[in-house]
Amino acid sequence: MQVTRFSFFVLPVVSFACLVAVATSHHDALAQTPPAPAGGGAGGAAPAASALPAASNNGAVTSVVVSGGARALFKIAVAPPPGDAAVASSVVDTASRDFTLSSMFQVLDPKSFTANLEKEGIAIDPASWRNIGAEGVVKGNTSARGSGVHLELRLYVVSRGSDAVLKKEYDVAAGGVRSAVHQFDNEVVKYFTGTAASFGSRLVFSATTGRGQKGIFGVDSDGQGLGRMQAVSNVALAPAVGPGGSVYYAGGLADGSYQLFKYPGNAQVMKQAGLVFGVAFGGSKMAVVVSQSGQSDIFTGSPDGASLAKVTQGGLNTHPAFGPGGQLAYVSNAGGNPQIYVDGKRVSFRGTYNMAPVWCNDPDGVKILFMGRDGGTWDIFSIDPSGGNMKRLTQDQGSNTYPACSPDGRTVAFFSTRGGLYLSNPQGQNQQKIASVTGESLRWEGN
Repeated sequence: MQVTRFSFFVLPVVSFACLVAVATSHHDALAQTPPAPAGGGAGGAAPAASALPAASNNGAVTSVVVSGGARALFKIAVAPPPGDAAVASSVVDTASRDFTLSSMFQVLDPKSFTANLEKEGIAIDPASWRNIGAEGVVKGNTSARGSGVHLELRLYVVSRGSDAVLKKEYDVAAGGVRSAVHQFDNEVVKYFTGTAASFGSRLVFSATTGRGQKGIFGVDSDGQGLGRMQAVSNVALAPAVGPGGSVYYAGGLADGSYQLFKYPGNAQVMKQAGLVFGVAFGGSKMAVVVSQSGQSDIFTGSPDGASLAKVTQGGLNTHPAFGPGGQLAYVSNAGGNPQIYVDGKRVSFRGTYNMAPVWCNDPDGVKILFMGRDGGTWDIFSIDPSGGNMKRLTQDQGSNTYPACSPDGRTVAFFSTRGGLYLSNPQGQNQQKIASVTGESLRWEGN
């Protein structure tokens, strides 16, 4: 994604101050942990908070789940294909990064290769690769085809001999090599696990762009292609990828209102009484957060804003996220302090301030990820949808916020005060920085 340069109107200082106050009121009010309402609400009065769990790892990778159980990281070599040097470099760099970020593979250093690559061509001599500890080898060929590139890629499993176990061919534009390699890498993961990976997908988020200004951004799942999307104004919040790949977001207007828009085009999705501060999609449904009269509630309906129905009942309710079965997770202070709820039932009971839930189709079982405050810092946690098995993914590594989960459930993204956007596996292992950018309201396309 290329950075877009554009002009936008600047809200007057007085109007902007009002907008900021309104835009942050629902977030700040949650932090005040108001007393539980009489008679309880959804989930009843809050019990005494218990301590948050400790992380069980330090970000390292020890094993990976593949078909048949757990094993050590699979040692894979990515050989440069013959042909155009720039294309070959793109193939090697993209595949190596995908495999490293997957938490499934150990990518071998090309300096260790002893095989005669020119003699082998697109085939392999298993003994030459076995000698350096390679268990898998990716090889390819590239050639010009018209104004584009023809790319042939193969996967070899050394223990299975010289026959490729996976072969794919792609015809792409000159700038499409990375996309083709992502597709192949998804197929490699599918070969080993039965489920394709999510390489080549993108994340969206909002970030501060100036004093009192926020914009919406997108970045590829490997940290490449960071770019800003043109919004309707210089105050754009809480983006989410909706139908057709459009990015929906809350945009602040000069009259002090916040409404729902979608990019590209910045068409207004609907006209809603109150202020729209968030959006989520699941199946054929859309959920929006609407603030009115000092409260914020969640409404669900169709993605065009029709037939909206309120699903929460007063208080402060934010951060909706749909699960794989259509369940709705969100944050509410109905029990006295901000906690995670699913379909009106409170599921988090540890810690005093939990927010920003997102569903994760973890191969070990569906989880809800969220950020929880622990003293002066934030960390990433997971919990079963029923409320059990709460685990901590980050600890003693600065503040870590706004988790997002890849569509295949194998990768977690989050922002960290360590200086950027990080990825890990669902256990918090293999933490790797992919981009020097921080923000909020992180969402992963396809989830």
